Amino acid sequence: MHRVRSCLVAALLAVGCEGNSPPYCDNLYGLARLLPEPGATEVPANARLWINLPGLEFEDIETLELVGPDGPVELMHTIIDTNWTWSDYNELADLDLWIFTPVEPLTPGLHEVFVDGHSDWSFTVADAVDDEPPPLPEVEHIGYTSERDEGEAYITLTMPQPLVVLEQEDQAELDPLLLSGEITQVWSGYEMRLGRGLCLDNWPAKAGSHTRIRVSAFDVAGNHSGIGEWIDVEVPDACSVASSRPPRCCSCCSRCSAGAARAANDLHA
Repeated sequence: MHRVRSCLVAALLAVGCEGNSPPYCDNLYGLARLLPEPGATEVPANARLWINLPGLEFEDIETLELVGPDGPVELMHTIIDTNWTWSDYNELADLDLWIFTPVEPLTPGLHEVFVDGHSDWSFTVADAVDDEPPPLPEVEHIGYTSERDEGEAYITLTMPQPLVVLEQEDQAELDPLLLSGEITQVWSGYEMRLGRGLCLDNWPAKAGSHTRIRVSAFDVAGNHSGIGEWIDVEVPDACSVASSRPPRCCSCCSRCSAGAARAANDLHA
């Protein structure tokens, strides 16, 4: 019997997908994308716009405009370099985390975000600012999948947060005051992934690989939790399946679904 990515395929098959479709996995699952969330209300007046991987969402992020009740809002922007694809050292800036900061507090009321002249993102600002930092994220569990040439770590937090920063040693240069520097990636919720596998490519991990990570969090206003202690991540030598929840089923990664289907066939060969 051929053994092609059998660990992760077995995990995905065990979870199952809705209907009769083959198992899919999404390398964007859990990544932070847009904040404030479209349609959000009670957004603080000192909120910033957070856009992760804008090149997957918009044609030209440089054209972004924010329009409030009093008209266009003056913005400054910074970029935090993320490591979405570990093998591409010249990764385009529109695959990083962009933060747009209003020069003045936002006026209460409806605000619309325009990119390329179009708007499908709006939120409502309240008459209050937020100066309270979010809690420091706590890692509850790290599970793994691994085989000889590929390995992944599934990092579960004790509680969900909207902007969780994952830093890996040698990619830990976050400046939370200037909102700049280099990180591994920014996530939303309570799950993060690190490694190299069926649908992930942000660390060239394989069985036996070791690294260290640390986590921190921002809120939509840019308040920062402080940075946590270093945590060891070690991919097992033997084939194993993560005991934390594996990636959800989805339909946006045809390469992954095809690979999973081929591997499933090989498992039954």
